[in-house]
Parts: sequence; C-alpha cells; structure tokens
Amino acid sequence: MKRTRKIIFVVWLSGFALSPTLGHDSTIQGTVKRVIQSNEEEPIYKSAKEVDKRPVVKSKPEAVYTDEAKQHRIQGRVVLRCVFAASGEVKNCHVVSGLPYGLTEASIAAGKNIKFKPAIKDGKAVSYWMELHYNF
Repeated sequence: MKRTRKIIFVVWLSGFALSPTLGHDSTIQGTVKRVIQSNEEEPIYKSAKEVDKRPVVKSKPEAVYTDEAKQHRIQGRVVLRCVFAASGEVKNCHVVSGLPYGLTEASIAAGKNIKFKPAIKDGKAVSYWMELHYNF
C-alpha cells in the first residue's frame, strides 16, 4: 500500500511540475537552462522565438537500414532530439522514440554527421535543440 502511494505521489508530482497551466513552467525551464549553462559554457535555445535565425541543415545523411531490420521487416520512425551546437557539430542526441535491430543506433550515427549552419542570436552562432526524424 505504501509503495502504491509513493508511485501515485511521484506520478502526480511529475504531472504537477510539468503542467504549463499552473504557471510553474517558466521556473522549471529557468532551472534547466541554468543547469545546462553551468555544464556547457553557453545556453541552448529551443524555440524559434528565442533566436534570430534557426539552424539551416545543409546535408542530412540517410540512416543505414540494417540487415537484421530487413530480415524482420521493421518499419517505423526514429525520433531524436539533438543539440545543433554553435561549433557546427551535432551533440547530445536523446532518443524520443526508437526502433529495434540497430535502427536507432544507425539514426544516431547519421544524425551526428549532419552538416548545418548554426542558429544565430544577436549576430552570434548559438546552440539549438532540434528534433530529427528518420523513417524506415
């Protein structure tokens, strides 16, 4: 019974903390931004409103469809959330939704080889979160 209460409380608390209707969203985002800024030396922007120009993708290599995935006839989409860094490299890829048999790993490898022009804020290149989609 205590364990069930703990689980319910944690779920309720996480819903409360992430609820944009309660007015706490900006406080949480500010905390996250400060943590990112202390780990990285620069802020990482996540919306077009925060920057003057979004990153421009010059080339996006295709992910390799693995032999094992072909054998199992896997179809679907891999969604990644990555930082398009001011330095021109793709960093910190997080899997939003993946696929089995090496397709997620192939998508990450392809995503890290993307060539792009960084986002611009106040005339300076900045880092920016973007979502990548790979269809199989």
